[in-house]
Amino acid sequence: MRKYLLVAAASLAFVAATLTAPVQAQYDANKGEGAKGATAKSMTPQRQKMKDCAAKWKDEKAQKHVSGRDAYRAFMKECLKG
Repeated sequence: MRKYLLVAAASLAFVAATLTAPVQAQYDANKGEGAKGATAKSMTPQRQKMKDCAAKWKDEKAQKHVSGRDAYRAFMKECLKG
């Protein structure tokens, strides 16, 4: 009886591993591309605006020598409004 249970468990493990391998490979392929490729494809207007404001923040920070979370949030709030 134990022999049959052991064979059944091994068979189930093999089937599970066989079925999940293609799914994992597809996930890994998408994950590697998703870091840069998918964000460029799915750049919404809001994300583009945030990206532009972040670049403006770097210039603002260098010119006015400001730093800190409060200054960043205030700048982003004004930048995203206009």
